[in-house]
Amino acid sequence: MPKFSLGRAESLRHLPIETVRAIAILVLVSFHVIGGPENGRGLALQYPHPLRYYADLLIDIRMPLFAFIAGAVYALRPVKVEKLGSFLAGKFRRLALPGITAITLFVLMSKIMNTPDGVIEHPWDPYFRDYAIYWFLQAMLVIFLVYGTLDILTHGRVLMPALIISGLAVAFGYGLKTDIMGMNHLTQLLFYFLLGIVFIRQFGFVAENRRAVLVVALAAMAAGLAMNINVLMQTGAFSAQRLDLQSLLFGAGTCVTAFLLLPRLGWLQWLGAYSLTIYLYHIFATSGARRAMEAAGFSSPWLQVLIGTAAGIAFPVVLQILAKRWSATRLLVLGMRDKPAIRDVPAAHPA
Repeated sequence: MPKFSLGRAESLRHLPIETVRAIAILVLVSFHVIGGPENGRGLALQYPHPLRYYADLLIDIRMPLFAFIAGAVYALRPVKVEKLGSFLAGKFRRLALPGITAITLFVLMSKIMNTPDGVIEHPWDPYFRDYAIYWFLQAMLVIFLVYGTLDILTHGRVLMPALIISGLAVAFGYGLKTDIMGMNHLTQLLFYFLLGIVFIRQFGFVAENRRAVLVVALAAMAAGLAMNINVLMQTGAFSAQRLDLQSLLFGAGTCVTAFLLLPRLGWLQWLGAYSLTIYLYHIFATSGARRAMEAAGFSSPWLQVLIGTAAGIAFPVVLQILAKRWSATRLLVLGMRDKPAIRDVPAAHPA
């Protein structure tokens, strides 16, 4: 496992991780307010509304960006072999426990509101199969369990082969068919997680060749965008595919470009501390806000997206502040220790 020099560690501290994470949060929450064009969730805006273009254009970077960040943060904290057990236990506590709580509450809300998400075949399906917005959490748990274990035991020797294989799988459209633990999304997320690890572990090379790396990233981003615009011109809609060369180029290029070009914005830094809670619980607020605005006769999609996004961020922030007061809610709602350790780098959670 690579070790960081003092100079390199100092450079890594200036990476805009929390800024990028905050932007990803805003994009994710606003997307869930807008909803998909056909799934009946959110506002379900159609083409040619500008918000539909915005939502669909960013399909290749929303969750990939979170996976890239998770990989980068994982790489910032090398785990020794003897700490593997505590590492996995920590991931279960930090991700699975609050995930179980959020999924349970979401299932109950969906049944009460009589929404499609309330219709489930088996009681355990929401926890172990691709369900609502929680597939990302499920897939990331699998990645930490399987790849994290292999990476730690082999001292990082599996990284480059895994990156190449997963990149080819994304480019050629190969994905797992099973929806158990969200593994139908695993191929895409794994590649970006690994790319984030490579970015950090090879940061000396990246820093020394920053201009060349940035040019390559921008070129990939531009190529992917051009390919997607071509799809738009031919079909009237941006590509919905997540496993193809276009998605790979645009997503990978955007992730690397964001880390190299974006500054650390202090006024956005605070949001990163709430990112996992926002991911888990924002859907309650965005759904409630939409229903309230519809009942009040708000007809402007722009206003609905603005208010819905603000609610989707504010509610989880308040929830985290309140839940941190008691040990039980701190653990079950947030996945936090009773007395959290002080960290020098951001927590390695996916959202």
